Amino acid sequence: MTNYVLMNDTYDTWHHGCRAVSRVIRREMAKRGFNLVATSRVGNRWWEDFSFVEQIQKADLILINGEGSFHSGGEDAQRCIRVFHDFAHIKRIAIINSIWQDNPSEWTQSLKDASYVSLRDTISQSNLSSQGIDAQFCPDLSLVSSRPTTSIAKRSGVAWGDALRRQTTRALYDGFKSANGENYFASVRPRFRSPITPHPIKDFRYQMICSIKRYTCFNDEIELSAFLGSRELYITGRFHGACLSLCAGTPFISVASNTQKITYLLQDLGLNTERVFPDATQLIAASAENWRWSKQEQQNLEENLEKISRQSQKMFDEVCTC
Repeated sequence: MTNYVLMNDTYDTWHHGCRAVSRVIRREMAKRGFNLVATSRVGNRWWEDFSFVEQIQKADLILINGEGSFHSGGEDAQRCIRVFHDFAHIKRIAIINSIWQDNPSEWTQSLKDASYVSLRDTISQSNLSSQGIDAQFCPDLSLVSSRPTTSIAKRSGVAWGDALRRQTTRALYDGFKSANGENYFASVRPRFRSPITPHPIKDFRYQMICSIKRYTCFNDEIELSAFLGSRELYITGRFHGACLSLCAGTPFISVASNTQKITYLLQDLGLNTERVFPDATQLIAASAENWRWSKQEQQNLEENLEKISRQSQKMFDEVCTC
């Protein structure tokens, strides 16, 4: 069996979408005979983890889960880039599922030593391709993490979600509280803080908050996506919230996140980019009736979800043979 290490791992994060991506990576690599021998959590100073460095030296492949880290020269991405300087001359390095936006030019030089590069939007792909990087395209892996097994005959109600910025989350929650009719606040945060380390006090406190604030909570992304599949509209401020809504076939509108990633996602899938707003003000009075999929959007979504399944399989095949 071939061994690999996973960098920028998001499995042990308090976020359904990030955990979903990490689960897909583990599943697909295992299907292809690759054994995960060590991981480095997103944000970690991996070079100070001597056990992880030791496993890198033994591994056949270093796999980097880019996620939303690679923009604006961010510190998490900088820590990933360091691995090229230390190991690209002796190890295969692949980066997948990544955005690439407004990064230092020297990072691009580092990527030229990568064995494989795949970006999750075509704008990022174009950014690197124009600089001589042979970058592939495969949309975010959360889009293949969860699909309702049966179609929903009748949808009802509006689900609200949170956002990266606390101020935006407060605005969305206030909108949920003041909305008329059937409304839910569907938290993107799992019921339990970590799938690895028990946090009984923090978990209990969060579940109390959910009860008091009327959050609807879920154990994993499959439960969340199934719940969204019964709703008429999802109002969110999270990229992965948008992705899981698309998995469920549910129309969504969103506050822009910290990059253009939600807009890029809509463009790549042939969906209306006017679903993304600069702030929460215009979302508060939104109605499900006004934001149903158009016939063209519905067709594009169905076709692209099937296409993404094929693209992801091809990407993992290429990663494992790079």
